[in-house]
Amino acid sequence: MTSRALLAAALLALLTGCMTAPPAPPPTPAAVPPAWRSPLPHGGSTAALTAWWQAFDDPALARLIARAESQSPTLEQAAARRRQAEAFAAQARAGLSPQGGVGGQLQRGRALNGIAGDSTQASAQFSASWEIDLFGGQRAAALAAAAQATAASDDWHAARVSLAADVAQAYVQLRLAQAREESAELDTRFAEQIAAWGRQQQAAGLISATDAALLNTDRAAATAARSQWRAEAQIALNSLALLCAERAVTLAAELAPPAVASEGFELRRSQPQVPGFDVAALPAQLLAQRPDLAAAHQRWIAAVQNIRSVDAQRYPQLSLGAMVGDTRLRVRGKTSSGSMWSFGPSLTLPMFDGGALVAAGDGARAAADEAAAELQGRWLVAVNEVEDALQRVAAGAEREREVDAVRREWEGIARRSFSQQQAGLQSGVQRNTTFRNALAAYEAVVSVRAEHALAWIRLYRSLGGGWTADVPTASVPNTTAAR
Repeated sequence: MTSRALLAAALLALLTGCMTAPPAPPPTPAAVPPAWRSPLPHGGSTAALTAWWQAFDDPALARLIARAESQSPTLEQAAARRRQAEAFAAQARAGLSPQGGVGGQLQRGRALNGIAGDSTQASAQFSASWEIDLFGGQRAAALAAAAQATAASDDWHAARVSLAADVAQAYVQLRLAQAREESAELDTRFAEQIAAWGRQQQAAGLISATDAALLNTDRAAATAARSQWRAEAQIALNSLALLCAERAVTLAAELAPPAVASEGFELRRSQPQVPGFDVAALPAQLLAQRPDLAAAHQRWIAAVQNIRSVDAQRYPQLSLGAMVGDTRLRVRGKTSSGSMWSFGPSLTLPMFDGGALVAAGDGARAAADEAAAELQGRWLVAVNEVEDALQRVAAGAEREREVDAVRREWEGIARRSFSQQQAGLQSGVQRNTTFRNALAAYEAVVSVRAEHALAWIRLYRSLGGGWTADVPTASVPNTTAAR
């Protein structure tokens, strides 16, 4: 075949490829709703995200979350990955533009380039090239990189939400352990007084050794509970220190609870209170604000664009190149110069590759199917997580109301018992026994209150970072393509 025939065949293939439509994206997964993403209740703002925790009416919690966000190595890693993805996206966009550069060379030597004697040769040139994106492969690659950068940004936001929830959870656990340690300290004191009374009664022959031993066993159990909750408080403090990237001894001084009352029945330590939001009024589209879902959606978009980029490599590639330069040669005091230039297109037509491009396309389609399945799976998990969290919040609120009513009853009984003991109408042992029963009711309250708060934290995490009380219930615009 002559050179003209080869050129005609290449041009025919080029024109045929131009008439081939790019591959269509796979269908949108069934789990993706038409209204893709709700606006974040805090607008993605660090300050607003931290301010959401002020609804717990505990300044220490919001303060700890703010410090964790500013110091956490985990969050810094997510931010670094986001910057890397943004840099890769910028590189991919740069590939759509013409590329050019300037080069120069200076040589001096004997018999340089076959010229007798000493000579000096200097050259400078400018070259430029531009690969014309006939089939959208480069543009698809740039869109894929942009989608990956958006996904990395969503991952960074997900890390912030997760970090805030982890800090809040550790803080609730710390306050629970401190409250139960206080209760156990009082319980131990009352149990020791009852056990001492039992030993006196046994010595006087008024009770049996078995009864006295049982009272002493109660004292030992109360002492063990105090040690347990003291250790749990230290463990929760260590977790907070790790999340905030601070020393535990520093946080210990800052988060030290009030001292246990030296006498009587007085409970001084508090816990974070659950915000007074009506979870029944939460609109369903809040689920779509989860950053992990947004990241999975962007990775599916990137996989679809990657199909187009890979398939475009099966078609002819056309590029334009240009070069202009100047050369000077000096030999024995005499200088000669010359210039050069070139300009023209370059056409590459893949013909035989052993099926590599077809296999690459099949791999890209499989990757897109995987991304679609992952997105659909994440949606199913997200729905389940929100439903579970809502159930726990509702159950926690109901249980807290019930046990709080029991606590108030026992506190009233304890106050009356103390008054009766002071009036001589009740013995110290009876009073201490009443106090211990009241403490048992109090321990149930603090445990249920902590469970309720942890349920709210899980709901916060499952909804991607809180919500506002005035969230609109209307559908949000479809921003799938924009995202």
